[in-house]
Parts: sequence; structure tokens; C-alpha cells
Amino acid sequence: MKKKYIIGIIVFLALGAFIALSEVKENSFEETKPDKLFLDLIETTRYFSVEEVAQLIISQDPSILLIDVRPKEYYEKFSLNGAMNIPIQHFLEADNLAYLDQDVYKVILFSNGSSDADIAWMLATRMGYTNVYVMQGGLNTWVEDILQPKDKSIIWDRVDDQLYQYRRGASIYFGGKAVDTDAAEERAKPKKPVIRRKKKEVEGGCS
Repeated sequence: MKKKYIIGIIVFLALGAFIALSEVKENSFEETKPDKLFLDLIETTRYFSVEEVAQLIISQDPSILLIDVRPKEYYEKFSLNGAMNIPIQHFLEADNLAYLDQDVYKVILFSNGSSDADIAWMLATRMGYTNVYVMQGGLNTWVEDILQPKDKSIIWDRVDDQLYQYRRGASIYFGGKAVDTDAAEERAKPKKPVIRRKKKEVEGGCS
């Protein structure tokens, strides 16, 4: 628990610095209160495991939108099948916010680890978007558990064995490749989602 609070504080401070340097105008959106934002941060409900993301990709789930928040040069070398790239430094640009201001997709953010994706998630949450999630552990965990799974159990356990067998199957599906440029060439191209913006509430009312 203590570790969760420490990580939360670090990401929270990083978010503050990022917002201070961003070009988003003050009060241009309905802000989530800082105390609620911090409580949301130390919860884990925003996370999808790499196994869950793998299943969504394998099943070609049409309800998800994968967004890689790493720099373009890293994205071009390796990323998830069908993911689009919005580097975190461009996350708040108007054209990119259109991917958050919609009610069609669940947006799953990812980076190498979880920290950059967590910051992007907090930016989106602060602006009132609730359909945004994070792939826990990022691509580092994806490579370790999905592309190159290892049986780490010392004593046989049914649940651990089922998880390992699933990871092996997913590894076969995704080619079991290490991170290289060939993998980037073979992965599915990012889809161009049709974005339907949320309807804004009508101000005022009958007197």
C-alpha cells in the first residue's frame, strides 16, 4: 500500500509539471478535482493486464482503441498490433483530444513501462474523460509475459499453469518475436477510427 502511495505522489507531481508546461488553456474543460484524481490514481481499476489486451487483440474486439504514447521513433520500431501513436508531448493537442472526446471506444494507453501511460491517463482523467485505461506494465511486461513467456513456477499450480499455457498460445499468435524492426513491419496497421464526439450538455433550462 505504501508503495502505491509513493508511486501515486511521483506521478501526480509529474502530471502537475507537465500541465504547467502544456498549452491547454485554464478552465477550457471541466476539471476533475485534485483529491478525486489522486484517489483514482492509487486505485487499479484503470489497468488492463497484458493478457487481457492480448485477448482483445486476438479476438479483434472493435470496441478498443490502442494508443502508444512513446516517441515516434520507438513506435516505428515496435508496437502493438493496430495501435496508433500519440507521443505524450502531443497528447493535449486539439486533433488528438478528439480520440478521447468520444463514446465509441475504450482507449487503452501504453508505453515502455506504466509511468508515461499513467501520466497520459491522468491528463485525460483530469479533463473529465472516463473511457481511458492503461496497459499495466507496458511493452516491457508485454515482451516478458506474452512474446517470451517463461514458466516461473517452482511447484506446480493449476492457475499458474493455465496462465502460462495461455501466454504460450498468445506468444505463438503474435510470433514470439523480440523487439526489432521486422516486428514493426509485420504488425497490423493502426485502424483509423470513426470518432463520434460526445454531446455536450445544454446549459440552462426552463425557469
